[in-house]
Amino acid sequence: MVRPMPFAVAIAHERDHLAVSASGPAKLADVLGLIDLTATIAKMAGHRRVLLNMLHVEIAFAFTEHLQLGAYAAERLGAMERVASIVDPRLRIGTSEKAAQKMGLQLRTFTSLDEGVQWLAGDLRASRPGT
Repeated sequence: MVRPMPFAVAIAHERDHLAVSASGPAKLADVLGLIDLTATIAKMAGHRRVLLNMLHVEIAFAFTEHLQLGAYAAERLGAMERVASIVDPRLRIGTSEKAAQKMGLQLRTFTSLDEGVQWLAGDLRASRPGT
């Protein structure tokens, strides 16, 4: 019997942000739980910027689930300065992103990890001596 791949999460405390990577098949409850975990760790560790790398997450959400996800992200991650979400180009719809932004979350979704990290660092580079 072949077991399905699990939804897996990895956490890294980078210099300027919390990096959260997820992979595997996910239901809406899994992704909402990921947001809860991210919000809790970011708050407790003092991170103000978050990178959500979901390039290897497999989802099949309905339009209303995307709206729910965006609203939930805004509610739970609203205290963050910036949140960069990285998704597979095939899954890039923009519904969750727009819903979160309308609720005040500084969220941008990218299909490139490098672009997401670059945006997340944003004006931090200008304020760092020697960079």
